[in-house]
Amino acid sequence: MNNDQDVLLLETLLSEFLGEKFSLEENEGRVDTTLSAAITELPPALAFNDGYKPSSVEDFKDFVKNHSLNSKAFVNSGDRQSAKNIFDTMEEVLSPKMLDEKFQNAIGITNWLYDLNSKNPIDYVVWGYRAKPEGVPSGHAGDIFIFFKDGSIVGVSLKAGTEKSSEPLLNSFVTTQLNAMGKEDFLPALYQEMWDRVYSKIPGIKNIEGVNASNYFTKTYKRAVVDLYVQFYLEDEIEANDLYREMLNVNREVVIDAINSLSLEEFKGWVFNSFNLQKEQEIPLILVKAVGNSASQKSDILASTLGSIKSFKAVMDDSSVQGFYIIIEGATGEELKLKMTIRSDKSIKPDRPPSNVGRLGQMGMLKFQYSGIK
Repeated sequence: MNNDQDVLLLETLLSEFLGEKFSLEENEGRVDTTLSAAITELPPALAFNDGYKPSSVEDFKDFVKNHSLNSKAFVNSGDRQSAKNIFDTMEEVLSPKMLDEKFQNAIGITNWLYDLNSKNPIDYVVWGYRAKPEGVPSGHAGDIFIFFKDGSIVGVSLKAGTEKSSEPLLNSFVTTQLNAMGKEDFLPALYQEMWDRVYSKIPGIKNIEGVNASNYFTKTYKRAVVDLYVQFYLEDEIEANDLYREMLNVNREVVIDAINSLSLEEFKGWVFNSFNLQKEQEIPLILVKAVGNSASQKSDILASTLGSIKSFKAVMDDSSVQGFYIIIEGATGEELKLKMTIRSDKSIKPDRPPSNVGRLGQMGMLKFQYSGIK
């Protein structure tokens, strides 16, 4: 890596791989969302394969901590070692409350597997952590894979939340999705608008020698810009948050323009390839949501409507600082509103530099999410 573009590309690739923003400079103190998700994925696979039915959270914890990890749940030795690391560190990394909640969800998913087995006998379940089972495409969105005794395979995307919550069905980043749309030409406008309306307004920014609209987000200047923003936030949180809201406006405006510039076929292709839909494919994908210690399969209206879309239009959600909609019209004239969100998931942590990035520290890597139909 000999230039800033190489660094940005690597960080984007790592972010997409990990499912969260990754910075080579700011990775210290990162919350391990991968570990917390693994608790809802792996224990149910181990339990079903062993014929074990958990009776309580503590019972389930003891089961996984004492497991030999000799199971068909693993594709390879690398994922088996990852499982050992997760079970060895889960009580140190996650709070007791979060750990208990995740094991409650794992109980619900385990019970769902046994219920499914009574309708269509299951041979075994595989954890789709990093590697995918033989015969499953490497980019498949399944978290676990169910191998039925009749020879069929189904991938399961697992979500956890409350009865009314809308978990992201697409959880990506603004720049990643502009690239996925084939709209890379909107990136210069995004960075220029953010400079003009947001970053150039940070007090003291002009004291950084050489910084301008074309380089403020690069490795050479980013740390200095972010440090100024953190200082500004600590001195005037209200004004700093006003800049964040303007940042959201810029990102929403550019993304909406990019989406609306797609042809109908380009739009369908982007949704098909980027959104985690329960779509027709060689290895089907279904969505299962856990609430407390129960779980159930959820329908996917978008997947069944995608092929018959006649038109689409992205519009701002004026009632929200971070939301927008994509309104699609089906063959019979019905309209669906896709709930989209652009937001930051970072906060200022004065006691933990250099991981202090805050909301403006994400620059072009704000979260880009789809959470279902309104």
